[in-house]
Amino acid sequence: MRLLVHSLVIVLGLVLYVVSTRTEPRRWRNGVFLLAAVWSAVDLLAGEIVGRLGVERHEDAVVLLALPWLGAVVLGLLLLLNGLRMVRRGGRSLSNLLSLLLGLAMIVATVIGVTLFLSGTTTTVAVAGIVILLLPGYPALSLVSYVLYCLDYLRRRKRPTPAAIVVLGSGLVHGRIPRLLARRLDAAIALRRTEELHGGRPPLVPSGGQGDDEPTSEGAAMTAYLLERGLDENEVVTEDRATSTEENLLLSRALLEEHGVTGHLRVVTSGYHVGRAALICRRLGLDADVSGARTAWYFVPSAFLREFVAVLTYHPWVNAIGLTVWAALSAVLTYAVIAG
Repeated sequence: MRLLVHSLVIVLGLVLYVVSTRTEPRRWRNGVFLLAAVWSAVDLLAGEIVGRLGVERHEDAVVLLALPWLGAVVLGLLLLLNGLRMVRRGGRSLSNLLSLLLGLAMIVATVIGVTLFLSGTTTTVAVAGIVILLLPGYPALSLVSYVLYCLDYLRRRKRPTPAAIVVLGSGLVHGRIPRLLARRLDAAIALRRTEELHGGRPPLVPSGGQGDDEPTSEGAAMTAYLLERGLDENEVVTEDRATSTEENLLLSRALLEEHGVTGHLRVVTSGYHVGRAALICRRLGLDADVSGARTAWYFVPSAFLREFVAVLTYHPWVNAIGLTVWAALSAVLTYAVIAG
Protein backbone atom coordinates (compact mmCIF):
# COMPACT_ATOMS: atom_id res chain seq x y z
CA MET A 1 0.00 0.00 0.00
CA ARG A 2 2.81 2.38 0.91
CA LEU A 3 4.51 1.73 -2.42
CA LEU A 4 1.25 2.36 -4.29
CA VAL A 5 0.56 5.68 -2.51
CA HIS A 6 4.08 6.97 -3.04
CA SER A 7 4.07 5.88 -6.68
CA LEU A 8 0.78 7.70 -7.29
CA VAL A 9 2.12 10.88 -5.67
CA ILE A 10 5.31 10.71 -7.74
CA VAL A 11 3.47 10.18 -11.03
CA LEU A 12 0.79 12.78 -10.27
CA GLY A 13 3.38 15.33 -9.14
CA LEU A 14 5.48 14.87 -12.27
CA VAL A 15 2.45 15.03 -14.59
CA LEU A 16 1.17 18.22 -12.96
CA TYR A 17 4.68 19.69 -13.07
CA VAL A 18 5.09 19.00 -16.79
CA VAL A 19 1.62 20.29 -17.70
CA SER A 20 1.93 23.38 -15.51
CA THR A 21 5.40 24.39 -16.72
CA ARG A 22 4.45 23.97 -20.36
CA THR A 23 1.35 26.09 -19.81
CA GLU A 24 3.09 28.79 -17.76
CA PRO A 25 6.66 28.42 -16.41
CA ARG A 26 6.27 31.53 -14.23
CA ARG A 27 4.31 29.80 -11.47
CA TRP A 28 5.44 28.96 -7.94
CA ARG A 29 3.15 25.93 -8.00
CA ASN A 30 5.56 24.31 -10.47
CA GLY A 31 8.03 23.98 -7.61
CA VAL A 32 5.29 22.61 -5.34
CA PHE A 33 4.43 19.84 -7.82
CA LEU A 34 8.10 18.99 -8.28
CA LEU A 35 8.67 18.95 -4.51
CA ALA A 36 5.77 16.53 -4.01
CA ALA A 37 7.29 14.10 -6.51
CA VAL A 38 10.84 14.43 -5.18
CA TRP A 39 9.76 14.21 -1.53
CA SER A 40 7.74 11.05 -2.15
CA ALA A 41 10.60 9.46 -4.10
CA VAL A 42 13.15 10.24 -1.38
CA ASP A 43 10.81 9.08 1.39
CA LEU A 44 10.08 5.85 -0.46
CA LEU A 45 13.77 5.21 -1.11
CA ALA A 46 14.73 5.95 2.51
CA GLY A 47 12.01 3.63 3.79
CA GLU A 48 13.17 0.83 1.52
CA ILE A 49 16.79 1.25 2.63
CA VAL A 50 15.89 1.27 6.33
CA GLY A 51 13.62 -1.75 5.82
CA ARG A 52 16.34 -3.73 4.07
CA LEU A 53 18.87 -2.96 6.81
CA GLY A 54 16.78 -4.95 9.26
CA VAL A 55 16.93 -5.12 13.04
CA GLU A 56 20.43 -6.59 13.00
CA ARG A 57 21.69 -3.44 11.29
CA HIS A 58 20.06 -1.08 13.77
CA GLU A 59 23.16 1.09 14.06
CA ASP A 60 23.16 1.72 10.31
CA ALA A 61 19.48 2.61 10.40
CA VAL A 62 20.11 5.13 13.15
CA VAL A 63 22.92 6.68 11.13
CA LEU A 64 20.66 6.93 8.07
CA LEU A 65 17.86 8.55 10.05
CA ALA A 66 20.34 10.97 11.62
CA LEU A 67 21.57 12.26 8.26
CA PRO A 68 18.74 14.84 7.82
CA TRP A 69 19.50 16.26 11.28
CA LEU A 70 23.20 16.39 10.51
CA GLY A 71 22.44 18.07 7.20
CA ALA A 72 20.30 20.67 8.97
CA VAL A 73 23.16 21.48 11.36
CA VAL A 74 25.71 21.77 8.54
CA LEU A 75 23.39 23.98 6.47
CA GLY A 76 22.66 26.06 9.56
CA LEU A 77 26.37 26.59 10.19
CA LEU A 78 26.94 27.63 6.56
CA LEU A 79 24.06 30.11 6.75
CA LEU A 80 25.38 31.40 10.07
CA LEU A 81 28.84 32.01 8.60
CA ASN A 82 27.31 33.66 5.55
CA GLY A 83 25.23 35.92 7.77
CA LEU A 84 28.30 37.00 9.74
CA ARG A 85 30.07 37.87 6.48
CA MET A 86 27.06 39.87 5.29
CA VAL A 87 26.97 41.81 8.56
CA ARG A 88 30.70 42.60 8.30
CA ARG A 89 30.32 43.81 4.72
CA GLY A 90 26.94 45.54 4.83
CA GLY A 91 26.02 46.30 8.44
CA ARG A 92 23.29 44.99 10.73
CA SER A 93 20.26 45.61 8.54
CA LEU A 94 17.45 43.06 8.68
CA SER A 95 18.11 41.96 5.10
CA ASN A 96 21.75 41.23 5.96
CA LEU A 97 20.73 39.31 9.09
CA LEU A 98 18.30 36.93 7.35
CA SER A 99 20.74 34.11 6.61
CA LEU A 100 22.31 34.46 10.08
CA LEU A 101 18.93 34.24 11.83
CA LEU A 102 17.78 31.29 9.72
CA GLY A 103 21.04 29.42 10.34
CA LEU A 104 20.80 30.03 14.08
CA ALA A 105 17.16 28.88 14.15
CA MET A 106 18.01 25.68 12.25
CA ILE A 107 20.82 24.80 14.64
CA VAL A 108 18.82 25.54 17.80
CA ALA A 109 15.71 23.65 16.58
CA THR A 110 17.77 20.63 15.54
CA VAL A 111 19.74 20.49 18.80
CA ILE A 112 16.55 20.76 20.89
CA GLY A 113 14.78 18.17 18.75
CA VAL A 114 17.62 15.65 18.90
CA THR A 115 18.02 16.15 22.67
CA LEU A 116 14.33 15.49 23.26
CA PHE A 117 14.34 12.53 20.88
CA LEU A 118 17.28 10.88 22.64
CA SER A 119 15.59 11.20 26.03
CA GLY A 120 13.54 8.18 24.96
CA THR A 121 10.07 8.83 26.44
CA THR A 122 6.95 8.99 24.29
CA THR A 123 6.12 12.50 25.43
CA THR A 124 9.54 13.92 24.67
CA VAL A 125 9.63 12.21 21.28
CA ALA A 126 6.30 13.88 20.50
CA VAL A 127 7.66 17.23 21.62
CA ALA A 128 10.68 16.63 19.41
CA GLY A 129 8.28 16.15 16.52
CA ILE A 130 6.68 19.50 17.30
CA VAL A 131 10.05 21.25 17.45
CA ILE A 132 11.31 19.73 14.21
CA LEU A 133 8.09 19.57 12.17
CA LEU A 134 5.58 22.08 13.52
CA LEU A 135 7.83 25.10 13.96
CA PRO A 136 9.97 25.10 10.79
CA GLY A 137 8.07 22.57 8.67
CA TYR A 138 5.72 24.69 6.56
CA PRO A 139 8.16 27.58 5.97
CA ALA A 140 10.92 25.09 5.15
CA LEU A 141 8.82 23.22 2.59
CA SER A 142 7.64 26.51 1.11
CA LEU A 143 11.24 27.66 0.77
CA VAL A 144 12.32 24.39 -0.87
CA SER A 145 9.42 24.55 -3.34
CA TYR A 146 10.34 28.14 -4.19
CA VAL A 147 13.99 27.15 -4.71
CA LEU A 148 12.88 24.36 -7.06
CA TYR A 149 10.66 26.77 -8.99
CA CYS A 150 13.51 29.28 -9.34
CA LEU A 151 16.04 26.65 -10.42
CA ASP A 152 13.58 25.24 -12.94
CA TYR A 153 12.84 28.67 -14.39
CA LEU A 154 16.52 29.65 -14.55
CA ARG A 155 17.45 26.54 -16.52
CA ARG A 156 14.76 27.05 -19.15
CA ARG A 157 15.71 28.46 -22.52
CA LYS A 158 14.20 31.87 -23.08
CA ARG A 159 12.52 32.94 -26.30
CA PRO A 160 14.88 34.60 -28.82
CA THR A 161 14.38 37.92 -30.63
CA PRO A 162 12.77 40.00 -27.86
CA ALA A 163 11.24 43.31 -28.89
CA ALA A 164 13.24 45.07 -26.16
CA ILE A 165 15.55 44.33 -23.23
CA VAL A 166 14.58 45.86 -19.87
CA VAL A 167 17.31 46.15 -17.22
CA LEU A 168 16.04 46.46 -13.64
CA GLY A 169 17.83 48.96 -11.40
CA SER A 170 19.14 48.08 -7.95
CA GLY A 171 20.33 51.33 -6.39
CA LEU A 172 23.41 53.51 -6.80
CA VAL A 173 26.38 53.91 -4.46
CA HIS A 174 27.41 57.57 -4.19
CA GLY A 175 25.87 58.16 -7.59
CA ARG A 176 27.88 55.39 -9.23
CA ILE A 177 26.96 52.02 -10.67
CA PRO A 178 27.79 49.28 -8.10
CA ARG A 179 29.11 45.89 -9.17
CA LEU A 180 25.73 44.22 -8.71
CA LEU A 181 24.07 46.61 -11.16
CA ALA A 182 27.06 46.60 -13.52
CA ARG A 183 26.68 42.85 -13.92
CA ARG A 184 23.03 43.30 -14.89
CA LEU A 185 24.00 45.89 -17.49
CA ASP A 186 26.85 43.77 -18.82
CA ALA A 187 24.48 40.80 -19.16
CA ALA A 188 22.02 42.98 -21.08
CA ILE A 189 24.80 44.21 -23.39
CA ALA A 190 25.90 40.62 -24.04
CA LEU A 191 22.32 39.63 -24.81
CA ARG A 192 21.99 42.58 -27.19
CA ARG A 193 25.22 41.57 -28.98
CA THR A 194 23.89 38.02 -29.36
CA GLU A 195 20.67 39.32 -30.89
CA GLU A 196 22.67 41.48 -33.31
CA LEU A 197 24.39 38.35 -34.62
CA HIS A 198 20.95 37.07 -35.63
CA GLY A 199 19.81 40.34 -37.18
CA GLY A 200 17.95 41.72 -34.17
CA ARG A 201 18.41 45.19 -32.71
CA PRO A 202 16.23 45.35 -29.60
CA PRO A 203 16.47 48.63 -27.67
CA LEU A 204 17.72 48.55 -24.09
CA VAL A 205 15.57 50.06 -21.36
CA PRO A 206 17.54 50.87 -18.20
CA SER A 207 14.86 51.32 -15.55
CA GLY A 208 15.12 52.98 -12.14
CA GLY A 209 14.09 56.18 -10.40
CA GLN A 210 15.98 58.48 -8.09
CA GLY A 211 16.23 57.63 -4.41
CA ASP A 212 16.27 60.23 -1.65
CA ASP A 213 20.00 59.72 -1.14
CA GLU A 214 20.93 59.52 -4.83
CA PRO A 215 22.24 62.51 -6.84
CA THR A 216 20.76 61.17 -10.07
CA SER A 217 18.25 58.58 -11.18
CA GLU A 218 19.29 54.97 -11.62
CA GLY A 219 17.97 55.09 -15.18
CA ALA A 220 20.21 58.04 -16.08
CA ALA A 221 23.29 56.47 -14.48
CA MET A 222 22.60 53.16 -16.22
CA THR A 223 22.18 54.94 -19.55
CA ALA A 224 25.54 56.65 -19.12
CA TYR A 225 27.11 53.26 -18.37
CA LEU A 226 25.63 51.77 -21.54
CA LEU A 227 26.75 54.68 -23.72
CA GLU A 228 30.28 54.44 -22.33
CA ARG A 229 30.35 50.84 -23.52
CA GLY A 230 29.55 51.61 -27.12
CA LEU A 231 25.79 51.69 -27.43
CA ASP A 232 24.22 54.53 -29.43
CA GLU A 233 21.73 56.91 -27.89
CA ASN A 234 19.01 55.72 -30.27
CA GLU A 235 19.49 52.17 -28.94
CA VAL A 236 18.65 53.15 -25.36
CA VAL A 237 15.26 54.19 -23.95
CA THR A 238 15.67 55.55 -20.42
CA GLU A 239 13.04 54.98 -17.74
CA ASP A 240 13.84 57.15 -14.71
CA ARG A 241 10.76 57.19 -12.46
CA ALA A 242 10.31 53.64 -11.13
CA THR A 243 10.70 52.94 -7.41
CA SER A 244 9.83 49.21 -7.37
CA THR A 245 10.04 46.16 -9.60
CA GLU A 246 6.36 46.53 -10.47
CA GLU A 247 6.91 50.13 -11.55
CA ASN A 248 10.06 49.15 -13.44
CA LEU A 249 8.02 46.80 -15.58
CA LEU A 250 4.85 48.86 -16.00
CA LEU A 251 6.62 52.15 -16.78
CA SER A 252 9.05 50.43 -19.14
CA ARG A 253 6.19 48.83 -21.04
CA ALA A 254 4.35 52.14 -21.30
CA LEU A 255 7.51 53.89 -22.48
CA LEU A 256 8.13 51.26 -25.15
CA GLU A 257 4.54 51.53 -26.36
CA GLU A 258 5.05 55.28 -26.74
CA HIS A 259 8.02 54.49 -28.99
CA GLY A 260 5.96 51.99 -30.99
CA VAL A 261 7.78 48.93 -29.65
CA THR A 262 5.53 45.91 -29.14
CA GLY A 263 6.13 42.21 -28.64
CA HIS A 264 7.59 40.03 -25.92
CA LEU A 265 10.28 41.50 -23.69
CA ARG A 266 13.41 40.18 -22.04
CA VAL A 267 13.93 41.41 -18.48
CA VAL A 268 17.46 41.29 -17.06
CA THR A 269 18.10 41.28 -13.32
CA SER A 270 20.31 39.49 -10.80
CA GLY A 271 20.08 35.70 -10.59
CA TYR A 272 18.56 35.67 -7.09
CA HIS A 273 15.81 38.06 -8.26
CA VAL A 274 14.76 36.15 -11.39
CA GLY A 275 12.07 34.00 -9.74
CA ARG A 276 10.19 36.89 -8.14
CA ALA A 277 10.59 39.13 -11.20
CA ALA A 278 9.04 36.39 -13.36
CA LEU A 279 6.13 36.04 -10.93
CA ILE A 280 5.58 39.80 -11.04
CA CYS A 281 5.63 39.78 -14.85
CA ARG A 282 2.88 37.17 -14.82
CA ARG A 283 0.82 39.05 -12.23
CA LEU A 284 1.02 42.21 -14.35
CA GLY A 285 0.08 40.35 -17.53
CA LEU A 286 3.43 41.21 -19.09
CA ASP A 287 4.62 39.06 -21.99
CA ALA A 288 8.21 38.76 -20.82
CA ASP A 289 10.97 36.30 -20.04
CA VAL A 290 13.47 37.01 -17.26
CA SER A 291 17.22 36.34 -17.38
CA GLY A 292 19.66 36.47 -14.47
CA ALA A 293 23.08 38.07 -14.21
CA ARG A 294 25.83 36.52 -12.13
CA THR A 295 25.94 37.59 -8.47
CA ALA A 296 28.70 37.31 -5.86
CA TRP A 297 28.12 34.00 -4.04
CA TYR A 298 28.20 35.43 -0.52
CA PHE A 299 25.38 37.85 -1.38
CA VAL A 300 22.97 35.19 -2.68
CA PRO A 301 21.65 33.48 0.52
CA SER A 302 20.46 36.65 2.28
CA ALA A 303 19.22 38.20 -0.96
CA PHE A 304 17.33 35.05 -1.92
CA LEU A 305 15.73 34.80 1.53
CA ARG A 306 14.64 38.42 1.20
CA GLU A 307 13.03 37.57 -2.14
CA PHE A 308 11.30 34.55 -0.60
CA VAL A 309 9.83 36.63 2.23
CA ALA A 310 8.57 39.17 -0.31
CA VAL A 311 6.92 36.45 -2.40
CA LEU A 312 5.13 35.06 0.68
CA THR A 313 3.25 38.36 0.94
CA TYR A 314 1.72 37.81 -2.51
CA HIS A 315 -0.44 34.96 -1.18
CA PRO A 316 -1.25 35.80 2.46
CA TRP A 317 -4.46 33.76 2.68
CA VAL A 318 -2.97 30.71 0.99
CA ASN A 319 -0.02 30.73 3.38
CA ALA A 320 -2.23 31.36 6.40
CA ILE A 321 -4.42 28.37 5.50
CA GLY A 322 -1.39 26.20 4.72
CA LEU A 323 0.27 27.04 8.03
CA THR A 324 -2.96 26.38 9.93
CA VAL A 325 -3.45 22.98 8.28
CA TRP A 326 0.20 22.08 8.91
CA ALA A 327 -0.07 23.06 12.58
CA ALA A 328 -3.30 21.08 13.00
CA LEU A 329 -1.83 18.00 11.35
CA SER A 330 1.29 18.17 13.51
CA ALA A 331 -0.82 18.58 16.64
CA VAL A 332 -2.99 15.58 15.73
CA LEU A 333 0.05 13.41 15.05
CA THR A 334 1.65 14.49 18.32
CA TYR A 335 -1.53 13.70 20.27
CA ALA A 336 -1.78 10.30 18.59
CA VAL A 337 1.79 9.48 19.64
CA ILE A 338 1.16 10.54 23.25
CA ALA A 339 -2.23 8.79 23.49
CA GLY A 340 -1.06 5.63 21.73
